[in-house]
Amino acid sequence: MRCKYIILLPILGALVGASCPSYDAIASKFAATLDPKTYQGFWYEVASANVFLTKGCECTRYNFSMTDDIHFTDIFTCNKDSPTGKPYVLENHGSVDPKTPGKMVESLGPVSPPYWVIQLWGNESAYDYSLVYACLDLIVTKSEYIYFFSRTSTIPEEQMSEMRAYASKYDIDLKNVKDVPMAGCTWKTQQAQKFSRGFLN
Repeated sequence: MRCKYIILLPILGALVGASCPSYDAIASKFAATLDPKTYQGFWYEVASANVFLTKGCECTRYNFSMTDDIHFTDIFTCNKDSPTGKPYVLENHGSVDPKTPGKMVESLGPVSPPYWVIQLWGNESAYDYSLVYACLDLIVTKSEYIYFFSRTSTIPEEQMSEMRAYASKYDIDLKNVKDVPMAGCTWKTQQAQKFSRGFLN
């Protein structure tokens, strides 16, 4: 019996130690101090991990818009199971930290989980790529979510490698990252304006 406890101790220790990092520990200064107005616009979700609500989604895009100095809407649209499938829309909303704008929260309802921009590529007047991270502490482990965003529907291989390397540097789990299908996709601006919770009418 004592041997069993000895074997289990390292496993339990690893689980207990698997807690979410702080924003300051993993975010670049450039991302932490982003300009929310410059961050506005369309972001294409080229790859992601553990985003269960988007299972079966293709052509995924977000429309990020500030509604005042700290609050925003982030309208999610995708086509289910094919690039011509019926559009699926979610009315995300959230807020930025006034002192650390990259440290956002975003939600569909009363719960607002982290939605952290941890690194950006581009310059102060135009952001081209964004690495967004969310993490939830569970009882003995954590659940991580990672998004690879681009202003276009593709991310060049070299750029993707750089984004993955940044995440790996902070031990963010990438084994479940999957590409979001974008082949054959077309987007209409009005889809971001005409929406309801769930499928478009």
